[in-house]
Amino acid sequence: MSDTAPRTPALQKLGGSLPEFSIRRHVFAYMLSGVLLLFGLISYDRIGVDRFPNIEFPVISVQTILPGASPEIIDSSIANLIEGAVNSVPGIEHVRSTSAPGVSVVIVQFVLDKDQDIAFNEVQAKVNQVLPELPDEADPPVVAKVEFGALPIMWLALTGDRTLQQLNQYARNNIKKRLETIDGVGEVRLGGERRRTIRVNLDPDRMAAFGIAANDVIGAFATEHIRMQGGFLVGGSQEQLVNLDLEFHDPRELEELIVAYPQGAPIRLRDIAVVEDGLADHRTSASYSGEPSVGIGIVKVRKANTVAIVEEVERRMREELLPSLPPGMRLEVATSDADLINEIVAALEEHIVLGTLLTAAVVLLFLKSLQGTLIIAAAIPVSLLGAVAVMYFSGFTFNNMTLLGLLLLIGIVVDDAIVVLENIYRQWESGATDPVEAAVRGSRQVVFAVLAATMTLVAIFAPVIFMEGIIGSFFTSFAVVVTVGVLVSLFVSLTLTPALCSRHLGYSSEHGRLYRLVERAFRALDRAYRQLIGSGLRHRGLVLLAAGLAVLSSGFFFQQVDKGFMPEEDEGRFMITLKAPLGSSIEYTEAKLARVERILAEIPAITGSFATIGEDQAQQVSEAVVLVNLAHWDNRSASQAEVMETLRGRIADIPGIEAFVSEVPMVGGMRGDPLQFVLRGPELARVAELAADLRRELMREPEIGNLDLLLQMELPQLEMAPQRERIRELGLTTRDVALAVNVMSGGFDVARYNDDPGDGERYDVRLKAGAGSLQQAPDLGKLYLRTPAGGLVRLDNLVSLERSLGPAVVSRYDLQYSAQFLGNPRMAEAAAIDYVQEVADRTLPPGYSVLMIGRSSEFGKTVYYMTFAFVTAMILVYMVLASQFNSFIQPLIIMVAQPLAVIGGVGALWLTGNTLNIYSMIGLVLLVGLVAKNSILLVDLTNQMREEGLSIDEALKAACPQRMRPVLMTSATIILALLPAAIGLGAGSDTNGPLSIAVIGGLISSTLLTLVVVPSLYSLVEHRLERSAG
Repeated sequence: MSDTAPRTPALQKLGGSLPEFSIRRHVFAYMLSGVLLLFGLISYDRIGVDRFPNIEFPVISVQTILPGASPEIIDSSIANLIEGAVNSVPGIEHVRSTSAPGVSVVIVQFVLDKDQDIAFNEVQAKVNQVLPELPDEADPPVVAKVEFGALPIMWLALTGDRTLQQLNQYARNNIKKRLETIDGVGEVRLGGERRRTIRVNLDPDRMAAFGIAANDVIGAFATEHIRMQGGFLVGGSQEQLVNLDLEFHDPRELEELIVAYPQGAPIRLRDIAVVEDGLADHRTSASYSGEPSVGIGIVKVRKANTVAIVEEVERRMREELLPSLPPGMRLEVATSDADLINEIVAALEEHIVLGTLLTAAVVLLFLKSLQGTLIIAAAIPVSLLGAVAVMYFSGFTFNNMTLLGLLLLIGIVVDDAIVVLENIYRQWESGATDPVEAAVRGSRQVVFAVLAATMTLVAIFAPVIFMEGIIGSFFTSFAVVVTVGVLVSLFVSLTLTPALCSRHLGYSSEHGRLYRLVERAFRALDRAYRQLIGSGLRHRGLVLLAAGLAVLSSGFFFQQVDKGFMPEEDEGRFMITLKAPLGSSIEYTEAKLARVERILAEIPAITGSFATIGEDQAQQVSEAVVLVNLAHWDNRSASQAEVMETLRGRIADIPGIEAFVSEVPMVGGMRGDPLQFVLRGPELARVAELAADLRRELMREPEIGNLDLLLQMELPQLEMAPQRERIRELGLTTRDVALAVNVMSGGFDVARYNDDPGDGERYDVRLKAGAGSLQQAPDLGKLYLRTPAGGLVRLDNLVSLERSLGPAVVSRYDLQYSAQFLGNPRMAEAAAIDYVQEVADRTLPPGYSVLMIGRSSEFGKTVYYMTFAFVTAMILVYMVLASQFNSFIQPLIIMVAQPLAVIGGVGALWLTGNTLNIYSMIGLVLLVGLVAKNSILLVDLTNQMREEGLSIDEALKAACPQRMRPVLMTSATIILALLPAAIGLGAGSDTNGPLSIAVIGGLISSTLLTLVVVPSLYSLVEHRLERSAG
């Protein structure tokens, strides 16, 4: 018959031996399942809980500090050298750098299969090679690994009616040290921290009156505030340590330091300055719901249990920190990832329980047997806990992807058991009297179909090993869970299910009224289906033409459905980036931030906020970041997206500030805006000009929203032009001039200080002009320098000062100057990317281009890899089916179900308003394996009946109605298992929903069409093969 051959002896042997052995040795079968349950339960208690699968991004950062240097100097003398050195390290995907005033940060991003430890060592070696070329004044570069999700998982806020110095010191010396010892905590950050500093606020006018220059003060500290090694005095049997700690240990004593001694009269520090026990320069700040605060951020190490860490932090707060908190201080949880994770996990666990109950209800409805329902339900905990055990040994956590896999498994793992049990039950109905023999014969008859369906489903996950990017990492954990669960369910269906059926299934010809009512409905359905099959076989061409037109209609849905990387998710939190004009003081930014915080307090859905200024890489005081917390989903009517849109409108009314409202990013140090791209080119000034033009052109389209351009070239600057001959004539150097300005305007840490007795900490002694004494350019000209001859000379006699504008930050991307754009478009993400590329191609000159980064870049990779996975899965499924059916043609008949599934999957996404994103794409790939099961059941039994002597159409008319119930039952179990997630119940429904909807839509369309289309196609093909063979 056609090109099929009889099944191999090996498969026949497998079909007879494993179920029969389990039936004869039922206790052994029970114990095997018991082992899986035991290992699964132990693993369940030990697996960590997190939001996302563990993603190892091999990213290395190199930070170098050169105090006081401008972004241009940082770029040319540090960033350029380090970029050039590390660019030759193998496996680099991108190199980007940020040069801000006083600091260079180079980020090296590697391909995902690069070992991060090796990458770290290679980058460190390359940086060491250029150390001699870096400026002498620069601090040694700090090379560090950047962890995925390196944002704090929790922020605590320390507030109260205490001074900021007291809050800062208590946070650093007490809270930080206690929390750093928690297992799994990698770092405790202090947000808005200003460390205790002994400030020497110099008065330029009094210094001029006393004839004191900045270098006189520096020299006085070098000679008067000292500690040296005194050694020991040894005499006889004793020795004494000579203590040469000659530093000042009280700010009031420090005021008595003698700076100069002209004409026998000492000039003390208090004569020219005010000594203050204060804080570091006001370049950072933090606030909690509008109240000044110090933030304590908890950053976890990779693979650590987020929920366990947060719970331990909260326990230490209750038991250790709060009871010992000084009066007037308050310590509260500002934000916590654990709340969201617990809600997502709880919702998915609820879906699992609800899905299990719905699945059992379907089985009970179809089988009309409580014993049969319980036997099939036994497959669920065994298969799920078997998958959980493998999760534990593979190092996976409970996260949104693995829990989605477990949710899907509820509907899948019962399929094999349903097919086996239903066929065993048919043996009873056919007159079998021996339960053991009925179980053996029934399981042997379907083992081939069960094995083929399982191997088909497993085959679709093989392309995962070729997938990269976030999609590869997400899909891997999902694939492992589903694959293991499916294989365990195959094992259970061939061992535990036949063993239980042979002893506990039972059969009675006497039935109650409800049974007869349900059976009557099914028999009516059977009759209708038989008529439909007969009609379909008579009009095969018409059926296949209609199916072809239906498949072509899926192109319409693909065009209509929006596309993006991630669905818009209601996390119950988001962030706001505020940007004041360049050159704004921190006081100006704080005033604008206070207005924003008042708006936040007026919105009922918002429960609190935590804001920081100057905490970004460039440490710009004109930028603030606000983390906003929303009320629990049950306690607010507005969604996160609605609250964010409301805020955009209200904050836009505040003059003198720009606001960008976005989701919280997955990767630390980045923003969560869905649209991210860079404009690159060889010249900085030209890049800035083209970036401004491109931004204006793009924003002509209202749906693109407000684009944030990170390259800003209008930072007010004072440029100093030295009169070099005049300076040398007086015996000075240009360095002397720069140091004098640096001390007075930038601040200079001249020494270290500690109390006696102290707290074990050493603090900076900082020289700087007092507040308000240097405000305009002419004020700098009044500064004095002392010449080697002892005379004083004013600064404005040595230099000229000119106002100019310069870049606040100089950025490079892949060794080219770059301008980064971020945005939250109102249009679909894919449409926004296409629009940006189209405008850029039209307007940018040769040598300048746009490159998508962040989520926008991952979206492009996701489309490529999911297309690759879909095509590869189809090929592998064909190979598996061809091997199992020993035919080249019949697998193609079976696989007609796949395009029929795509219609429903994409159509369901369009009808429900969901996007084609990373989750829904996974659902569509999953359909390739899921829907093949229905066709396999039909074709396999048809083949068996043809082997028994029936003709092609007679075999189809006998086999298809017999397999209709298992087909409907297996599809209904998956659909109902995913239904709670699809209808958006609980936290995380924004991500669970698209996958569930795609699978449900595909299963509905595929199941309904497969029952008619596959028999018609089978009849058409096999008749032609039969004629050609004859």
